[in-house]
Amino acid sequence: MTQGEGKSPSKKDTSGLPEGLRTAVERTIAATADTAAETAERAQSLLDEVAKRGTEAREGLAKRRFASADEVAALEERLAEMEQRLREIETALKVLVVGNSKADPES
Repeated sequence: MTQGEGKSPSKKDTSGLPEGLRTAVERTIAATADTAAETAERAQSLLDEVAKRGTEAREGLAKRRFASADEVAALEERLAEMEQRLREIETALKVLVVGNSKADPES
């Protein structure tokens, strides 16, 4: 062995990768680039759909108006008043029906 033989790297080794490996990696990247682009497009499409549905949901909730505690309390009060009036009407009807049946001896 002469001095320097086997110790200095060849020109092919100075790049860090053998040419065959570099070519294989480049081919693999080129082959998967289209699939990656399709995957990215599909992911973007799904993300757009999620964003659209979120916007629709937010708009739907904004259209709905929820009652405040004060409004619910006012409605409960009105309902109680209506129940009381209904009881009074029912009582008055019973009195009329009973009064009419006593006044009408044919019954």
